[in-house]
Order: sequence, then C-alpha cells, then structure tokens
Amino acid sequence: MVSQEKTKAKKKETDSVWVTTCPSALRAILFAPMSATAPPLLTTDDPLPGYAGLPGRYDECRAADGSLRPHWAEFLRLLGGNATAKFRSATDACARAILEQDVSLNVYAGARSEPQPWPLDAVPHLVSAEDWALLSAGLRQRAHLYNQLLGDLYGSQKIFRSGSLPPELAMINPHFLRSCAGLGKRDGVFVHNCAMDIARSPDGQWWVLQDRLDAPSGLGYSLQNRTILRRALSGAYHGAQAQSLQEFCRSFHASLVELAGGRSPGSEEARIVLLTPGVANETYFEHAYLARYFGYSLVEGADLTTRDRQVFLRTVGGLKRVHAILRRVDSSFCDPLELNPRSLLGVPGLVHSAHGGKIALANQLGSAAFESTALLAFLKPLCREILGEDLRLPSVATWWCGQEKARRYVLERLASLVVKPTFRLTSGTRYGALLTPAQRDALAADINARPWAHCGQERVFLGTTPALNEGELRPVPFVMRLFVCWQDGDYRVMPGGLTRFNPNGEDAIISLQQGGATKDTWVLGANSCEIPAAPEIMPDDYHRPLATPSRVADNLYWMGRYLERITQVSRLLDKLDPLLRDEVAALDPAVAADALNILLVVQGSYAPPGASPEELAGRIRTLADDPEQPGSLARNLGHLIRNLDQVKVRLPPEAWRVLRRLRSIAATPHPQLAADL
Repeated sequence: MVSQEKTKAKKKETDSVWVTTCPSALRAILFAPMSATAPPLLTTDDPLPGYAGLPGRYDECRAADGSLRPHWAEFLRLLGGNATAKFRSATDACARAILEQDVSLNVYAGARSEPQPWPLDAVPHLVSAEDWALLSAGLRQRAHLYNQLLGDLYGSQKIFRSGSLPPELAMINPHFLRSCAGLGKRDGVFVHNCAMDIARSPDGQWWVLQDRLDAPSGLGYSLQNRTILRRALSGAYHGAQAQSLQEFCRSFHASLVELAGGRSPGSEEARIVLLTPGVANETYFEHAYLARYFGYSLVEGADLTTRDRQVFLRTVGGLKRVHAILRRVDSSFCDPLELNPRSLLGVPGLVHSAHGGKIALANQLGSAAFESTALLAFLKPLCREILGEDLRLPSVATWWCGQEKARRYVLERLASLVVKPTFRLTSGTRYGALLTPAQRDALAADINARPWAHCGQERVFLGTTPALNEGELRPVPFVMRLFVCWQDGDYRVMPGGLTRFNPNGEDAIISLQQGGATKDTWVLGANSCEIPAAPEIMPDDYHRPLATPSRVADNLYWMGRYLERITQVSRLLDKLDPLLRDEVAALDPAVAADALNILLVVQGSYAPPGASPEELAGRIRTLADDPEQPGSLARNLGHLIRNLDQVKVRLPPEAWRVLRRLRSIAATPHPQLAADL
C-alpha cells in the first residue's frame, strides 16, 4: 500500500516536471479544451490519419466530433492496414480495366466529340442502411407522383384546371409537346424509368436537386463501375455485403417485356430495341453497354420505320416488328414529322404510332416537360393533393419568379441565391454570391423583364465524401444519381447509383464534361426496404440471337473493305521506304521519280514528271498520315474507327480494346515515320 502511494507520488512529480519543461505551444495543443468546432486529435490507430471533413459540410466518413461513422469504420476495418495504399492499388487496377474494356465518355470540343477514358475513383461512396431506407421510400413516392403528373399533363390536365399548377408552366414550356396530348389517357405507365440527383446539406438532410424523367443517363455506367470496383476491392466488397444490382436489372428487363405485351405460347416474341442518338453522343458507350447487357438491338432512328401505326426494324432479313423502345433520344428529337423537323435522330411517324398504342415507349414521349426547375416549387402541395401524403424526400428550396411574391423574394436575396433557367435548355446557372454588383443588376433586370424564365434556389453546400486525389484521401463535394424503374404497378429503386464529384473540391459545377469524376455507390446493411423480388428471367432472354439491322450489316461490310484498304496501303508504304532509302537513291532522279510514281499513282498521289526526291518524300508522308488525302492510311483508319464504333456492340470485348488502340494510333503524330520517309 505504501509502495503504491510512493509510485503515484513519483508519477505525479514526473508529470509535473514534464508539463513545466514542455514548450508552451505544445502544451497549448495538448491541453486545450475540446470544442464542437475543433476536431479532436487523431490517435495513432486512426485508419485515416490526416483526413478531415471540410468546415460547414456534412462529411460521409467523419462525424463533427472527428470520429469515424460506423459504416465507414467497418469498411476500413475490412480493408485492413494502410487504407490509402489499398486505394492507390485499386486505382491502378481500375485504370487498367477501363482501358482494357474501352470504357469511355465523349467529351464535346466545339462541334466534335472526343472519347476520353471514363473517370472512376477507386474509393466507393457508402450509404448506410438507415439512409437507404429513407432514400428508397422517398424516391419510389416521387416516381409515383411524376407518373401521375405527366399522365395528367398529357391527359385531362386537372392540375392546371384546379389551379394547383400555373398554366404557364405548360403553355410556354418548350418541352411540352402538344402533338403528344392524349397519350396520358392511354393505359399503362407513363414514366417507366427515371433518375434523381440527391445531395446532402450541412445538417445531414437529403435533398433532391433535380429529376431526370425523359431519357435519364448513368445506369449503364453505374453497372460498369460496379463490375470494375468489385474486382479491384473484392475482399472489402464481399465483406461489406453491399447490396447487389442484379435484382434491379432483372426487374428493369422484366418490366420492359411486360410493357411490350409479354409473351405467351404461340405468340410473337416481344422485341425490344434501345434507341440511341449515335456514336457522337456523350454517353454512347453506355447505350452500347446496356444493349449488350440486356440483349437488346442497339438502333438509330434510320434503322426504324413505321407502317400502319406499327414500328419495324429494318434488317437484312426484311422488316421485323418492334414492340418496345427504350429511348436514349430526347423526346423532341424522336419524330421529325410532328416534333422537331430538323431532327435526324428520330423515327418519322413515331408519335402517330404512340397514339395508336402499337408501340411501348420507355419513357413515353413528352416526359421532359416536368424536368422544369420551377416544378420543384410546387411538388410538396401537389404530393399532398394527388397522393394524399407528405413529400418524404424534399426538393431544394425553389421559388419560381413567374409568381410576384416569389419574384420579390428572389430579387431581395439575389446575392445569396442560385438563379437557374426555368426550362432546361442551357446551363445558365448563376451563383449570386459569385457575381459582381453590375452582373447582379443585369440579372435583376432580366428577371423583371422575363420573370417566367427564371427560378431562384437556395444554395446547398454539398456534403463531402472521401476521394483519392493526388495519391491522398481528401473530402470532395458530391451529388448522387439514383435510378428507379417501374415494376408491376410499383417502383423499384436500384440499391446503388452513380456518384459524381469535382476533384478540385468545388461544388459550384459538378460536370463530367468539365473534368468531374465518378464513384461506385455501395448500399450497406439489411434489405429492410426491399420490395418483393422481380420474377425470374430465363437466361436465354439475355443471350438470344439479335436481328441485324441493315445499317449494321452495311457497316460490317465497309469495316472489311477499310481493313483491306489499310492492308494494301500499309504494304505499299512498307515497300516505298527501302526504295527511297537505297535502291532509288542510286538511280537517275528521273528514273527514281517514275519508279515511285508507278506505286503512288494507285493511291492518287501521283507526282509530276521530274519531281525531286524531297517532293516524292512529301507525297509519301501525305499518303501515310494526311487524313484529308483520299486513300491515305490515316483517312482509311479514321473510316475504320467510325465503322467499329457503329458495330462495337456486336463485337467481343477484345475488339473494343483493338478499337481503343486504333483510336490512340490515329490521334498520335508519328514524327519518326516522317523523318524516315
């Protein structure tokens, strides 16, 4: 007992001496009282040393007191030691998979689009079971609401007659398609599939930023992200028990088969096609991926025709009846006869076929009408009126300037709000806090002159999630796109999604076209929010033989022709090089010119008599790498790449890697070849 007291006294004395001799700055850090705003010191066993959320943001990984949130702590435990090193290794694996599988995004550069490797971050975005229960219930309710609203808009229009919505939101809406009026009166679902962009506010509340109802993109990329990341982080993926996406895909396919009329013994098989704008579209890879994944024919507008209100696919074996179309072409471009007359992407007569009920469209034409920012200001009362329920998942606070009271509110708070166009025609988003006084005055004048064209929104400072940036984990603001599909009278939410973020840590603009990146989204925990599973789908539904559109057969033919031409030109160039180096150099210049011209004339590069060796070398270089020269190697290679893009869905993944390699060769200059020649 005496010994214990002496030991305690000795320790107290030692501690006192250490504190006294400790530098004052270090004492201030070690013994400063903890506050709610200052994060605590990280212990040596912290799996993410140095990682902390941004001030004033809700971080998905760390709580306000600096502790790890439970689902992230468990995930990091599954990863084992040095999580950052594991993510760096997974990043290399993801990059290799993206190149091998030619996963790409077309980035617009002026009037052209250039394919770029798909930007995937190796750190998944984790969603807890509690958050998912709230999100899935809210999104299903939201999909039901939009389905009824669009059915009413193109049907009886009770919401406008009752004054629940201002009629201007339809009458001056460029996305309201008058020729589609009456489609809402038909039986069936109006919104088969949709997507919602979700964000987290600083207080942890989930908000819907915008809804995509017409031809939502991102589903195919979400499936591809999952395929890549579950291999790169296989141990953590299976240990975390992230919910599978397979059941949602089964439901998606089964509902389209049902929409197409189903199948019965002795009846014609339901044929489903995926309508794409073409290879220049920014998400064409996704269209090809989804068509291959589900076993649908990937078609363009020119591949389809209408007869007697029915839609047919032009194939090498004649016209084949189409029963359902999964659209990735915007509604207004789907029919040049009744919608946009300048469209080259649509099918003449498609609106007439839709009115006749002979074709099922997912989604029905005209769905973009309620992608208006202004509608978010009215969803809460509309949900109570139409569904008899409170809106479970709120939209970001929105004020439509077409109403006088809302306009005054926006003008008074212009410096702190975000001003967006009412109808989604251009980006046009302006942040009041980032404008100069003169710019705010000009914006206010425009709002007063055209109040119906503007909406004010509360600026939501997006929540953050960990991402690997320059080899280190850092918090980045994110937006999560979640997907919903119709299933047997109800809606089903995919337990995952496409999370997008700005690697620079800014949240003013999160755009993949402007350097944004993506994450795979893992929903963890129990399936308490799941609705009954979809009916089983026979395996041959995914692998049945596809009808070959005439356009595809034509591209396959020309692919072979261009391969033949490339082979001929390559062999010719292979012979010209040694001739120019050795044999021809020893000949008389006139004889040399004639000898080379005999070979060049076949390709249209004939040089005048008496041409110098330098001019001949220039002709040969043109034949090799001038894309404007008819018959040149570069020109034929460009044609081959375009043909391969058109038919890649018909080719095995190995051919996609060949396509990526060819595209890289075509885009790379060859100074050594020119020097040799």
